[in-house]
Amino acid sequence: MTQTKKAGPAIAHLAAVWLFGCVLTGVQFQAVLIALFAGGTAPLAVVVGGGVAALAVPALAGLGTAARTIVPLTRRRRGLWAWAVCVHALGTIGAFGVVVVNFQVNRLENGLLLYPAGGICYALAAALLLPDTRVKLGALGAAAALAVGGSYAAWDATRPPTLDEWLTANDVDRALLRIGDPPPGYTLRVLGASEDGFGADYKRPHSDGLHLAVARTGYDTRRADARGCPVPFGEPIHCTDDGGGRQLVTYEGGYEHQELRLRRDGLTYTVTLQGTDNDLTAARHILSTLRPATDGELDRLRELPMRQ
Repeated sequence: MTQTKKAGPAIAHLAAVWLFGCVLTGVQFQAVLIALFAGGTAPLAVVVGGGVAALAVPALAGLGTAARTIVPLTRRRRGLWAWAVCVHALGTIGAFGVVVVNFQVNRLENGLLLYPAGGICYALAAALLLPDTRVKLGALGAAAALAVGGSYAAWDATRPPTLDEWLTANDVDRALLRIGDPPPGYTLRVLGASEDGFGADYKRPHSDGLHLAVARTGYDTRRADARGCPVPFGEPIHCTDDGGGRQLVTYEGGYEHQELRLRRDGLTYTVTLQGTDNDLTAARHILSTLRPATDGELDRLRELPMRQ
């Protein structure tokens, strides 16, 4: 019963500090954001944070007066202010770490979670100043666990994803990830992939190169005639049968270029030839050697943005 009587006020004290920390984390975070987005610099943000601290420490001291029966340090005026400064400093360091980890993991998209997490940091700081050794050790253990977990989460968020993680996060169907072998003299460079399509470039020195686009048949919503040839909209478009199921589309006018298309198994493969140095032989080679791209060829996708 005696331990219960002692635990009750301590729990109430830590709960009050936690609530105060939640509010303080939100105020400090919003104040610094406003200072930065208002055209301020990092030094200005520090000044604003210092101004908030000048108001927060006296408020914490007022909160500490209610804990004199369980926190001996607060029974004297000097000790009360030392307690308020320590709780604010340690709690703010922890809350800053929470903001850093949250930014690394999800770019602050779940900003509301910052406030209760920041409040926990202030509550742990207050727990370290309680006279009970077991409470202090528990607070130290919890703080260490949070620090280790936060550090790991931040590190895990900065490491490049695996290819499968990237494809899953971006809803990319591996069926779209098909390429043709590079023609002699050309090098392959994968550009990107999405749930709707996939693209790669074939480059060679002193040439405009070729671009391969893979999309599901029907994804192109432009008007087309019975042959699948785009209907001209202001400038002439000519379509001819290139053999082997391929269709050659020639665009005239201000942006002259050609497209060599192949529709197969629900997918449309389009090789775009730009400029005047059009290499139809190379374009045909790409479409005649279509195959699933290897993980090594797709490795560059891991460097591109990934949905959270």
